[in-house]
Amino acid sequence: MQNSSNPEIEFRNALGSFATGVTIATTMGGDGQPVGVTASSFNSVSLDPPLVLWSLAKSSLSREAFCNSGHFAIHVLAASQEALSNLFARSGEDKFAAVDWSVGELGSPIFSHHAALFECRTRHQYEGGDHIILVGEVVSFDARDEAPLLFHGGRYVERRPRPVGEAGQSIDIEHGQFSDDFLFYLLSRAHFHTSRPTREKLAENGLSMEEYMALAMLAMEAPLSGEAIAERLPHTGHKDGNLLASMESKGLICAGSDGYDLADSGRKLFVEMLAFGKALEADLADHFTEGEIAETKRVLRRIIELTGEG
Repeated sequence: MQNSSNPEIEFRNALGSFATGVTIATTMGGDGQPVGVTASSFNSVSLDPPLVLWSLAKSSLSREAFCNSGHFAIHVLAASQEALSNLFARSGEDKFAAVDWSVGELGSPIFSHHAALFECRTRHQYEGGDHIILVGEVVSFDARDEAPLLFHGGRYVERRPRPVGEAGQSIDIEHGQFSDDFLFYLLSRAHFHTSRPTREKLAENGLSMEEYMALAMLAMEAPLSGEAIAERLPHTGHKDGNLLASMESKGLICAGSDGYDLADSGRKLFVEMLAFGKALEADLADHFTEGEIAETKRVLRRIIELTGEG
């Protein structure tokens, strides 16, 4: 037990050693205005029935709204929503003015962006010292592939730590150089390294990357015409050339009245390569947390969305 002239501060610091996710609880006030507060006290209670709880300070200006509305929504924040967490941790301003929200199933305000969402009907309220403990029955929920925002030791957990001494500039325009902090360089190098085992495996099987991409297209949506394959292949970074004729001669694909489809040998080879790739992915994922993997996928999807054409 810590000896201190201020036991309350020591107790708070001890609680801060437990890393938590960050949530925003919302409801609708009696005046029809949306109400929301940042809370890290969210917890599951029961699976059957599905119950969750969180606690609200008795001194909170939102206490009456949450205690009287009969419902609330819990938004588990994504790692990119630190600013939103800070906004709803403050009082005395229109927090919802710059937030994209709609009215949920029970009447609570629902944010369009979140890592997870739980819409709840208030079941119980308990006295908890200087807080009110609210228990809700979950009537609907949504979970997304997003890394969560974490709080530990009185601060947010950094999701992109930068090594000490890391270069602050990614490109030196004057000398025509870029550092290893240049995003496009990192994306290209990551792709080169992660795809190298697959390229080597393809070479062992006498298959080119172009042929592998064509097999992947046909595995997803065969039959496809030769024109459709030739049109889509450049989007993978590869060219057609005499591709289809070569693949047909190898017995990888077969031509029909509706277009090209996978031959048995082509399908077998593609499944083997797909299993090989998934094994590589699993080995790599062992070096990261689930949150890091989820955040990486989110960023890559966003990059594809911003730069893709069709």
